[in-house]
Amino acid sequence: MDLAELKVRLGIPAEDTSQDAKLQIDLEDGISYAMAYCNNLFVGPDNTVSLPPAVKKGIALLIKIDRESPSGVLSESIGGMSRSYAADEERLNPVHELFRPYRKIRFRALR
Repeated sequence: MDLAELKVRLGIPAEDTSQDAKLQIDLEDGISYAMAYCNNLFVGPDNTVSLPPAVKKGIALLIKIDRESPSGVLSESIGGMSRSYAADEERLNPVHELFRPYRKIRFRALR
């Protein structure tokens, strides 16, 4: 997955380069998060990273969630000054659902 594909998935025009540096960092962080969460390096037969489409969609969704609600605010009402916060686990449930089929289990010996 590259920056151009991420921009398409997020609906950002290709000619808009104002956010490219931030998006590139977010993309690298998202790929790293997916690999760590799934315990899977997604290395193809040619020894390059090959992400399945669902994982790419999950990474784009992760970046979208992070950009739209950075502090975990679920709802906000200005008049009565009320805020509701969500735990990261709740916010990222749709992302984890996309990653779940690619998650690998690791067994460790007890000694």
